[in-house]
Amino acid sequence: MADRLPMEHFYQFGYLASDIDAAAQALRERFGITRTRYKRPSDWMETLHAWTGDTMVEVIVCGQGAPALYTDFALPPPGDLRLHHLGRRIMDDAVWQAMERVVAARGIGTDMMGAVMNGQLRYAYVDTRAMLGIYTEYVMLRGDALKIYDDVPQNG
Repeated sequence: MADRLPMEHFYQFGYLASDIDAAAQALRERFGITRTRYKRPSDWMETLHAWTGDTMVEVIVCGQGAPALYTDFALPPPGDLRLHHLGRRIMDDAVWQAMERVVAARGIGTDMMGAVMNGQLRYAYVDTRAMLGIYTEYVMLRGDALKIYDDVPQNG
């Protein structure tokens, strides 16, 4: 692990959309995703989340003031989704620290990285666009943060 980015613990497809309601309708009609959770985590972002088995679908719609990592992509027409990131869980500090060392040693950008909930939720959007065409989002959850997805409904 010392010289590579972690590829284990995939859990989420993260999409960008131009209209949250049109995206929800498309997910219902095309994939049978009828149960979703909506949130507005900031003035510039609204989200939709749903589990399908052990995979989460996240749809993000951004407005004025959103960071460039969300706005540097051409948005699809209403009802379509554009893959933005793959979400991967990191389970312990040693793997998180190794990921940070690899990112620093290779000069890979982290367009958004930080911690919330008193450090119980750590996140990093690693710029893997040159190789994958999308970002890789790493998330590490502890304590109360382990419950942040408890209200995301299961489909199928």
